[in-house]
Amino acid sequence: MKKAFNKSPQKFMFVTKKDKFIRGGKQNIILSPEFYWVKKVKLPVKNVSAAKRLAASVYEGALPEGNYSYEVRKAGDEFIIIAYDKKKILDDLKKVFPAKSTFKEVYFAQDVLDDIKECTAVNEHSALANIDGIIVSIPSACADTDSNSKLADILESAKPKKHRISLSASSNELLQRADVIALSILSLIVGASFLLEYINYKNETNKLEEQRAKIQKEYKLPPTMIQLKSIKKSLNKKFKSQKSIRDLLNTLSTLILKKDEYIEQLDLNKQSLSLKIHTADPKRESQIKKSLSKKAKIESSSYEGDSLSLRISL
Repeated sequence: MKKAFNKSPQKFMFVTKKDKFIRGGKQNIILSPEFYWVKKVKLPVKNVSAAKRLAASVYEGALPEGNYSYEVRKAGDEFIIIAYDKKKILDDLKKVFPAKSTFKEVYFAQDVLDDIKECTAVNEHSALANIDGIIVSIPSACADTDSNSKLADILESAKPKKHRISLSASSNELLQRADVIALSILSLIVGASFLLEYINYKNETNKLEEQRAKIQKEYKLPPTMIQLKSIKKSLNKKFKSQKSIRDLLNTLSTLILKKDEYIEQLDLNKQSLSLKIHTADPKRESQIKKSLSKKAKIESSSYEGDSLSLRISL
C-alpha cells in the first residue's frame, strides 16, 4: 500500500496513525477518521451557523479530555458534526512525518472521500466504509484483496474541496482557509468602516469648532466655558434684581391713594426701596401696609407728621 503511494504522484496522501512516511516536502494529506470524531444528528435549527453553536452539546460527555473544535456540514435535513482536538492531531502527525515535513493542505476523510460506496481497504489492518453518509475506519476483513487499489484510484481522481484545514506546525493551529479569508475580509471591512467613521467625525468636529470660533468672534464671547458660566451667573443675578424692582414698581403703581395723598420720596439701593407717602390720616398706615404686603415684603414703617415712611426689601 505504501509502495503505491510512493510510486504514484498523488494529489492526496491518506494518513493513518500507524503510517510512517520518510518522504519530506509539501504534502496534501487526508486524515483518517482515527484523527477525529463524527456524528450525524437532527437538530432544531435550519442552518450550519446555528448548528455549530450546538455542536459541543452534541458531544457532551462523549469525548476524551482535550480542547475540541467543531466543524458542521449540512446533510439533507440533518447535520454532520466533526469534533477534533487540534493539538492532538499535530502531535500525532509529528509521529508520522519527518521533522522537516510541511503540509500544503489537510483534509478530513469525511470531506474528501464521502463518495465511497463500498468497503475500501486502506492497508492490511484497516478499511474505510460509508455508513449512512459517515466515513468510518473499520477492520480490513470486509475488503477483498483486489480492493487495495481502489483507494489509490479514488485519491488519484479526488478533487480539492472547500472544507480544508490550514496546518501551521509553528503555531500549533488548525484553521480552515475559508475561515481565515473570511475573518481577514471582515477585519478589513470593519477597519475601513471605523476609519471612514473617524474621518467623518473629525470633519464634523472641525466644522463645529469653526462655527464656535465664528460665534465667539461675532458676539465677542470669552473663550472658556468657565468664563461663560461666570457671565451667565452674573447676568442671571442682574436679571433677578431688575425683575424684583419692576415687580415692586408695578405693585406701587396699583396702590390706591386718596385725593390729598401722594408719594413724596422714593429711594432705591441694591437691597431695598425706601418710600415716603404724604397722608394726613395716621390710620392710613395700616391700610397702605396691608395693601402693599400682598406683593411686597415690608421691612419697617413709621409715621411722623403727615408722612408715612416705608422700607421694602427687594
